[in-house]
Amino acid sequence: MTLIAHIESTLGQIEQGWSFEEGSKSVQVVRCRNQPFDSVVTYLTVGLSNFSLSMPRGRKIRQELVFTANENFSARQIASFMLTFSNYILARNQALLRGDIIGPSEPLISGVAVNSIYASIPVLFDESFSTYTDSSPHTVMVWLIPLLTEEANFVKDRGWSLFEDMLELENPDLMDLNRGSIVKENG
Repeated sequence: MTLIAHIESTLGQIEQGWSFEEGSKSVQVVRCRNQPFDSVVTYLTVGLSNFSLSMPRGRKIRQELVFTANENFSARQIASFMLTFSNYILARNQALLRGDIIGPSEPLISGVAVNSIYASIPVLFDESFSTYTDSSPHTVMVWLIPLLTEEANFVKDRGWSLFEDMLELENPDLMDLNRGSIVKENG
C-alpha cells in the first residue's frame, strides 16, 4: 500500500495539495475535507517521510505531520505554515516526540490566537492510521495540536501527561484556532 492509499483509506479522497522544493527536499501538504468531523479540514504532509529523522539512543523514524482546523481558516495559510514547519523539522533532523512543544512564538497563521505546537498521536482517527508500516523504518503520523502560550508553558512546566489529562477533562475544540485556553491563570 502506498502512503497516499494509507491516508485515503482513513480520510477519503485527497482534495488539494501544495508543495515546495528546496534542493533535494520535496514536501507536499494535502488536505481532506470533513475529516475527522463535518466542517473540519485535515492537512497532512506527504514527503517528509522520505527522510529518516533522529530519535534518542540513535534510533531513526519517519514521520508525516497531521493538522486539523475548522474550514473557516485559510487553507493557503495553513498549508504555508505546514510547509515551513516541515522545513524546520528537516533542518533540525530530529523527530517530534509525543509531548514536544514548539513555541510559543508568533501566531501559526495570521489572525489567529494559537502560537505553539504540541506533538501527539492522532487519536481523532482510527488507530491504524497512526502508523504506515510499508516504509522502513515505519512512518508515524504526528498530530500537531495548536496551543496558546499558557498551554505551551503548562506542558513545559508540568509535563505532557498532565496536560493530556486536562484535554480529556476540558474537551476543547482543538480545531478552533481562536479558542480560549484550558489553562487557568494560576496554572
